[in-house]
Amino acid sequence: MDIVVVGHLSRDLLVTSETSREALGGGTAYAMLAPSLGISRCGIVSCVGGDFEDEYMRALVKSGLDVAGVSRDGQHTTRFINQYDSTGVRTQRVEAIAAPIKKNALLERHLQSRVIHFCPLIGEIDISCIKAAKEAGALVSLDPQGFLRTVQGDRVVPKEWTDRASVLEHVDVLKLDEDELQSAVGTATEIDAVGKILSEGPEIVIVTRDRRGSTIYTQDSRIDIPLILADQLVDTTGSGDTYAIGFLVEYIRNENLRQSGVFGASCASFNLETMGPYEMPSRGQVESRMKSYV
Repeated sequence: MDIVVVGHLSRDLLVTSETSREALGGGTAYAMLAPSLGISRCGIVSCVGGDFEDEYMRALVKSGLDVAGVSRDGQHTTRFINQYDSTGVRTQRVEAIAAPIKKNALLERHLQSRVIHFCPLIGEIDISCIKAAKEAGALVSLDPQGFLRTVQGDRVVPKEWTDRASVLEHVDVLKLDEDELQSAVGTATEIDAVGKILSEGPEIVIVTRDRRGSTIYTQDSRIDIPLILADQLVDTTGSGDTYAIGFLVEYIRNENLRQSGVFGASCASFNLETMGPYEMPSRGQVESRMKSYV
């Protein structure tokens, strides 16, 4: 395969001042972007419960994803309630958490992938999975959101990432937002925090910012990526996931960091225009939108 995305799928209830709607969620669901961009060999690894709707599975299959890595274990799929106020600030509650994802969930076809991207929602991915991906020779990418939060009662709250170093030694690309960066490392400046992470294993660190673009760091460079404007703002859920997957898809094609960053940011701009991971852009749409930014 070219890219595999690992993490819990979820049944998300999205609540805004204007609408309430259930949608397929989790970073793994946004892997549907990859086949929309023309990647024919892409798959997901996840664990769901008996309550996972058949229509969601059909949507994943119809998109072109290989779903052999999706297993059913137990009664409940991970379920988030995401409520947004009039300014777009999100409050999250959790109704259920599915079974964890362990090393044996990665099939041989997954370990032969060029890129394996991990996007845990709430700490469901065992570190052995990330280690196995690295040992298999894949480019290992991580969105650490699920390592930086936990559930107290039904509320999602921050937590200290105590095993950060043991995880990052197996990671090549780390994508996180500026708040997650501060939570993960806790140093005074972004430069210091990124420097610390780069010393622990990753070769590429991507820091995203709300409405202020993003920055891609390596040991030798800092590349600022502009905010790519959407035609309308409907829902911000999944924007980080589409950025990461778009970046990875383009990076394995040309290994150009700036081009890949603008491509990922353009993918994220399309995500802002819809609710849920259903209306993914084509490569032609993304390349057309990014022309004026490259």
